[in-house]
Amino acid sequence: MSYNVSDIETYVWAQDATFGATTVTHQIIGPRGKVGFVRDIMVDLTTSLTSTGTVPEVRVGISSGDYTYGRYKLGLTTSTTSYGTGLHRASVEQWTGLPPRALSDFAGHVVLDGGPMTSQGIAGGSYGTVVPSGRIPAGPFVVTNVVLGTTGSSNRYYCPGLTPAPGGLSVGQNVLVQGVAGVNSTANAILTVAAIDTTNYQWVELTSQTFSGAYTGGGWIMPLVIVSGVAGAAGGGGGGIIRVKIQWIGADGF
Repeated sequence: MSYNVSDIETYVWAQDATFGATTVTHQIIGPRGKVGFVRDIMVDLTTSLTSTGTVPEVRVGISSGDYTYGRYKLGLTTSTTSYGTGLHRASVEQWTGLPPRALSDFAGHVVLDGGPMTSQGIAGGSYGTVVPSGRIPAGPFVVTNVVLGTTGSSNRYYCPGLTPAPGGLSVGQNVLVQGVAGVNSTANAILTVAAIDTTNYQWVELTSQTFSGAYTGGGWIMPLVIVSGVAGAAGGGGGGIIRVKIQWIGADGF
């Protein structure tokens, strides 16, 4: 018997010289059929961060500014003591305990490994009590039909086999839609989940679209991971290079 070795990928973007003052975002798309966990967040600050409110931070989540999957506040306190120039790494902060790693000397300082834990299951039945709330869902989800949605300016995409969060799609999540034929000139685009079937998990409604045409076949939906360099409050400044390390787990060639 053989086992697949997980993929560990580090994503690096060109210097975000001013993310301490102006929020910037980047997008990640994972490998087919594999769930992901944020294992580390690193920042090489070329200009010292400043803030007179909350410190700048790096968030990894379902949309701009969200931190469902991971978080690293770049300071010694939550307010004015921001980090100076040089390399700073979430995994070497003074966290304690077993994974999921979290440092709570002040709220949300470091969150890695998909933490914190939550429960998931069927009401009245059994629950998994060690489900990480920040597990990045595997994709893609295959589209089988598209109709007019009930949420404003949305299309409803039928995707049998959808799973609920954690580990599935959530309202507010950014997704990439590709290969859909016959519906909307903008059907192949980055869209946002506006509603989801919470009974059978068979469809999602995506905005912003005004339905036109008729579905003729094809298509898939892939969850996106959004990395946000979030500006400090009340006159923040500074910036540098952001790196995010994600471990992807699942069968190769899915």
